[in-house]
Amino acid sequence: MIRKVPLIVILGSTGTGKTKLSLQLAERFGGEIISADSMQVYTHLDIATAKATKEEQSRARHHLLDVTTPAEPFTVTHFRNAALPIVERLLAKDTPPIVVGGTNYYIESLLWDILVDSDVKPDEHKPSGEHLKDAELNALSTLELHQHLANIDAGSANRFHPNNRRKIIRAIEVYQSTGQTLTQMLAEQRAQPGGNRLGGPLRYPHIVLLWLRCQQDVLNERLDSRVDSMLAQGLVPELRQFHNAHHSTTVQAYTSGVLQTIGYKEFIPYLIKYDQQQDEKIEEYLKTHSYKLPGPEKLNEEGLPDGLELLRSCCEELKLVTRRYSKKQLKWINNRFLASKDRQVPDLYELDTSDVAAWQEAVYKRAETIIERYRNEEACEIQPMAKREHPGADLDEETSHFCQICERHFVGEYQWGLHMKSNKHKRRKEGQRKRQRDQETMLSTDLAKKQKGEKEEAEEAETQPPPSRVNDTDKAM
Repeated sequence: MIRKVPLIVILGSTGTGKTKLSLQLAERFGGEIISADSMQVYTHLDIATAKATKEEQSRARHHLLDVTTPAEPFTVTHFRNAALPIVERLLAKDTPPIVVGGTNYYIESLLWDILVDSDVKPDEHKPSGEHLKDAELNALSTLELHQHLANIDAGSANRFHPNNRRKIIRAIEVYQSTGQTLTQMLAEQRAQPGGNRLGGPLRYPHIVLLWLRCQQDVLNERLDSRVDSMLAQGLVPELRQFHNAHHSTTVQAYTSGVLQTIGYKEFIPYLIKYDQQQDEKIEEYLKTHSYKLPGPEKLNEEGLPDGLELLRSCCEELKLVTRRYSKKQLKWINNRFLASKDRQVPDLYELDTSDVAAWQEAVYKRAETIIERYRNEEACEIQPMAKREHPGADLDEETSHFCQICERHFVGEYQWGLHMKSNKHKRRKEGQRKRQRDQETMLSTDLAKKQKGEKEEAEEAETQPPPSRVNDTDKAM
């Protein structure tokens, strides 16, 4: 019997156990792991980016870890172009590729035939008309760029928020590189069999999606403990070494590439203010306190090393940002895999990782069963998650709206509808009406006062005796 060899994709928020399951499945099915994390492609920051350890990597072959340096750009296009040949090669020899995400748009670029940044090469085509060079594009304000885009690709200009500089420039570059608008290219892609409003069809016919979920309160606690564990593993020395090698004095440099890594950027205030000598003093303190940072009530105690309070603040910020990012990942999975009405989406299987003690039965065994049944084309007793309709599924999501009252732009009918029904909008609308009523009342009062004054002046003039007339004879005298 010829078994199906599926592309296995493990989805889930940070801290749900994706690495652990990927290793178990790779060992069980002889698979190889492909990291779909936009920060793990860079060398260094192994602790901050939660890379699989050397011991873990020895248990199964890993791909797309440490493939570029922080000095080199690495986009979703680089990832897709590197990952697709790996997937094809593994499938050709009946080895299951196990994709572990990670970064949302990396996974999308691998599963679906969608247009991503840099799909066209510069100067492939020289279109007629205005052609802006990179320096000219960078010199223009975002508003000016949006207006320029409207002149060459009204569809994209209408689809993008006027403040989304990256997407606006991307659409302009597509036109200048190909002579074809981004709107035209998307229309062609969506017209393919299996295409939809989000792009083209699925790349592979056999895909198993495993979604690791965790109760939010349990996940929050797990993420907080993870930060404490990172400190014990040597997070501060790792960040210091990286910072000394790659930091910049410009704020803009911290907004792109590996410098925006969650786990690095939160510590920049500390890394800039203090040096390695102070790191060592703090490290000695942490060693003697089991790597537990003091609570707010103990920060004023004597004998604490300088910088400890700021380091604690950075750790708290990291915990907050990590929680926020986990919720963002959760929202993306819901919208892209469960609520995409017209999109080709493989079945999605939910695995609850809340109880670590029950991992073997609740997570690993269930994942093993799902994959085994799929490979053998057998009915599976574990049912995939039911698809649900997004409340905005039938709405136009590519039209921009501007709220004159709130002075804000919205893309898509769904977001526009939510805004129009929001309490914030209603309060501002009522406030505007009240100001208009007050202004009308004030104008009405001023007009009434003016009219009353004019009337009183007229009445007073009528009661006054006429001025005496002096005749010519009197003047002569």
